[in-house]
Amino acid sequence: MVGLLQLPNELLAIIFGGLDAQGFSALRLTSKYTKSATLPAFISRYFQTRYVMLSRLSLENLVEIARHPDFGPAVKTLELCTDHFVEFPNSYFHTARHEGDILLAIEEGRFPPAALVGSIDDAHSSGEEEDQSPGEEGRGTDEGSVSSQASYETRLDKVAYTSLWEEQEHIIMSGLAQAYITQALISLPNIEAAVISNMHRPWGALAHGRQTGLPPTTALDDYMEVKFLGQVLRITLTAIATSGAALSSLAITAGVLSREAIAPDILRPSESHFQYYKNLPPSLTELTLNVSAEATRGAEDRWADDLSAFIGVFRQLTQLDLVITPVDYCPRVDRLKQLAPKLQIPNLQCLGLYRAYCSVQDLGAFIVRHKATLQSVTLVRVGVSGGIGHWRSLFALIRAHLPRLELSIKLCTAAGLVLLCRAEHENGEEFEDSFDVGGSHEAWTTAIEMIETR
Repeated sequence: MVGLLQLPNELLAIIFGGLDAQGFSALRLTSKYTKSATLPAFISRYFQTRYVMLSRLSLENLVEIARHPDFGPAVKTLELCTDHFVEFPNSYFHTARHEGDILLAIEEGRFPPAALVGSIDDAHSSGEEEDQSPGEEGRGTDEGSVSSQASYETRLDKVAYTSLWEEQEHIIMSGLAQAYITQALISLPNIEAAVISNMHRPWGALAHGRQTGLPPTTALDDYMEVKFLGQVLRITLTAIATSGAALSSLAITAGVLSREAIAPDILRPSESHFQYYKNLPPSLTELTLNVSAEATRGAEDRWADDLSAFIGVFRQLTQLDLVITPVDYCPRVDRLKQLAPKLQIPNLQCLGLYRAYCSVQDLGAFIVRHKATLQSVTLVRVGVSGGIGHWRSLFALIRAHLPRLELSIKLCTAAGLVLLCRAEHENGEEFEDSFDVGGSHEAWTTAIEMIETR
């Protein structure tokens, strides 16, 4: 019988992939041979995506990994997490929540209230993230994990916390944070994507939490925290432009909750930064944005102008995923009505629209305007103001102008009712709230007949 460690690395990676962080760490500690045999699985598990925050500890670790001969080439995605320290911490009103991938969270309807935490411990913690470094190949980590944090009393070390806040401010204002990220991007030969998000826990957050008694916050609904988010955005984009890294994808997805989503005026670059952004790599063709349907006070009339100005920076864009997060307890605003006439993306092939509220007239006009290049559209939790007749008119419009377009519908509504499509299955006729249509004139005709609302 073949021994476990004599199996090919591909099979070992599959087997070890089923272990949790603690089990995988324990396995790697059993012997030098086991550690060597599990190295490919270890690299695949912990280094394809690196989650960092704007702290010296986290960014220096990133630069070390970027220079490592085995770990550096494995990194495909760099995620700048918005976990940060604040000038006046309050352990009674402190948010540290990580929801995972935002588009998946939207599809699953995962929008829980923010967890107030007074602890650094949570159900998904391995408690050993600081050992995941090039020098100590690592015994496990909860970096990037989805968290569900518990609340109980801990003592805040105000001196340690203030020191980390001051260090954070220094590396931002001095340009050191940008220098770290630029150097890392230059050194990562296979980097493909950059993300700005508060959806995953960054490397270093737990270590800082143990050091201070309070983890860095993920909240983005205070004026100073919004300012911090703008700094992260400018630092990241300038580092990408300066490094010359051939990225293909950028996602700015901070904030599942409506009060945390980015207002477009934060995105709009100043004239000085706009000059830097002209050097963004032409390979950057995919953009994901999560923006608030609410404008910053004083910038209400500029919502569409600010957003279209930012999207226009990416001249080679072929794929746009746009989340328009509604405002809780407020009437829904049709932002697409303002945005669609201003937004022209010459090479757009794939469009994703999430959580938006709009009319089919505006949505249809935007789709038809891009008919020369558009190949697929995904609509997730999109609500239209009219009834089922409006959806049928949209399908008929697409049938007339883009019959080969592929349309994916997931959990959309018409006048508050769920849009459904009849489908034949072995057990008879069923109604599905997630379905794909299009590809031919006949397919659109059939879809028009099969959809209804309930």
